[in-house]
Amino acid sequence: MSAVQYDKQLRSYLFLALCCSAILINIFGDYFTQFLLAEIIILSLFAMSLDFLAGRGGMISLGHAMFLGIGAYTTTILYIYLSIDPFLCSLITIIIGLILGYLIALIITKTHGIFFIMITLALGEMFHSWAFTNDSLGGSDGISGIARPDLLFMGLDLNEPLLFTYYLIVWLILSYLFLSAITDSPLGRNLDAIRQNSNRVLSLGGSVKFYKSASFGISSAIACLAGSLYAQLNGFVSPELSHWTVSGEGLIMIIVGGIGSLSGAILGAAVVHVLQHELSKLVDWWMLLMGGGFILIVLFMKDGLWGIILKFKNYIMEKIC
Repeated sequence: MSAVQYDKQLRSYLFLALCCSAILINIFGDYFTQFLLAEIIILSLFAMSLDFLAGRGGMISLGHAMFLGIGAYTTTILYIYLSIDPFLCSLITIIIGLILGYLIALIITKTHGIFFIMITLALGEMFHSWAFTNDSLGGSDGISGIARPDLLFMGLDLNEPLLFTYYLIVWLILSYLFLSAITDSPLGRNLDAIRQNSNRVLSLGGSVKFYKSASFGISSAIACLAGSLYAQLNGFVSPELSHWTVSGEGLIMIIVGGIGSLSGAILGAAVVHVLQHELSKLVDWWMLLMGGGFILIVLFMKDGLWGIILKFKNYIMEKIC
């Protein structure tokens, strides 16, 4: 078995372990624990979208929370004004995110590096300002009244925290399998090549713009899904969901977990969100501790938690061999 295949297998094992842990926590946890777990799953979807964009496409976005907002507000509009079932709303937001993300990327992927980051930041803040001043969507106060999918015909009441968290886990599994399949597909290989040396791909006749736009569209679709599920979880959406700081927190999650590992993004989302919650209960200056820990990770653990797992795997293999 090659190193690439072994890493792929290890990535799958980590994802399986995380899913099994989520299921056990959901079974034995109380209402608050189930709600916290649901938040982690939604953040994991968002983190995976950023991880796919950065790890495969080599693009860092500081405005990706815009698509969280698009997914949430689209679900709100479709449900409140058109009475469309939230499950169908989620499917529609995925399609909207894919198309909108691809069209935006056709323009902004002409830039790279700091210029790309600043353009995504500007786009995200434009959307945030629009949502903040849009009175028909509640403006700065936000809007409530979003329900959860109606699956009573299957005997499932998703208003029950236990069942809704299972519903989110199913979405997480499907999203992971989809992104994992793309990562290991020719599209993923081309994106790896572009990330490493885009000029060489151009010289070989590869369509860099198409591949980067496709990866941006796919990432946007997953982020929109996360936004749709967030609206269903809380029954409320506010402009703060699309603020650039949310994108920054997502980037912190994938750096902590390990960029380019997918399952590491889920691990990073869980660790960061749990630490934020627990530290905020202990001290008022918890953000200082989080910031300090993040600096240490950047300085001494550039591959994040996924890098530690890989090093442990290599150590075990050396001992066995």
